[in-house]
Amino acid sequence: MIPYTRRAWLPMLVSPRGSLSPGVMRRVLAFGVIAAALWLAHRHIPRVSLSIGIHEVAGAVIALILAFRTNTAYNRFWEGRTLWGSIVNASRNITRIVNAHAAVDPGAAREVAVWVVVFVHAARRSLRRQAERPEIERLLPAEQVEALSAHPHPPLRAAQQVSERLAAFVRAGSLERNMAVCAEEQLSVLVNCLGGCERILKTPTPLGYILLLQRGVALYLATLPLALVEALGVLTPVVTMLVAYPVLMIEALGGELDDPFGHEPNDLPLTRICDTIERDLLGSSPLHLVMASKAESYQD
Repeated sequence: MIPYTRRAWLPMLVSPRGSLSPGVMRRVLAFGVIAAALWLAHRHIPRVSLSIGIHEVAGAVIALILAFRTNTAYNRFWEGRTLWGSIVNASRNITRIVNAHAAVDPGAAREVAVWVVVFVHAARRSLRRQAERPEIERLLPAEQVEALSAHPHPPLRAAQQVSERLAAFVRAGSLERNMAVCAEEQLSVLVNCLGGCERILKTPTPLGYILLLQRGVALYLATLPLALVEALGVLTPVVTMLVAYPVLMIEALGGELDDPFGHEPNDLPLTRICDTIERDLLGSSPLHLVMASKAESYQD
C-alpha cells in the first residue's frame, strides 16, 4: 500500500504514484486508437455515428455496475484489514498474558513470543503463496525451519507450538489454567483470522460478474466515439481516452482489491504489519525488514 499525506492536496493531484494500475494506459491508448479509426471512417462515411442518447443510458448502467464492483472489492479489502488488525491485537495479548502471568524464565516466555511472530510471518507468506521465509529462518533453528516447511500448513504448526508451550506451563504449575484458557482464546483468534483471510483469498468475485463488467466497459468505450464524432470531430480520440481513464482505473482497482493480500499498490501492507508485530513482541526490527517495509510502501 502506498502511504500518503491526507492534507497534501496539490502534491497528490500531480503525483504519478498510485495513479496507474498495470495495463491501464495500454488499454486507454487502445481505445484512443479505436476512436481515431472511427473518426477517420466518419470523415469518409458520414453515417458512421450513433445517437448520444444511447450512451447516456448505457453510461448510467455502466456506472451502477462499476459502483457495485468497487463496493464489493473494497468490502473484501476492509475485511482483510480488520482481520489483520485482530491478528495484531491477539498477538500482543498472548505475549502479554505469558509475560505477566507465567512464572517461567525470560527465555521460555520469549520462545512463545517467537512462535507467535513465526505464525504471523508464515501467515503472510502463505497468503501471498511465497515459499521462501527469510524472517522465520532468522528466528528459528535450522531443524525447526525444516519441520515448519515440511508441514502442510506452516502457520498452523506455529500455532500448535504455542499451544504446546502453554500446556507445558500449565502442567508445570507455572501458569494458572484460567490464564492459559485466556491465552488459548487469543490463539484461536489468530487461527480464525487466518481462516477468514484464506476465505477471502480463495473465494474471488464470481467470474460471470467480472466478464459482464469487462465486456460492458469494453463495448461502451469502443462505441463511445460513434456518439461523439459529429460533435467533437478531431477531438474524439482525446475525449474518449479522458473518459476511458477513470472508467478503466476503477475497474482495475476492483481487480486489485479483489485479492488484498498481494503486492499491488493498493493492497494491504502486510510486511509492515508483521514488522510491527515482531517489533512489539521481540523488540527487534532487522534492517532487511525495515527496507522491505519501505519497498512495500510502493508495492503493497
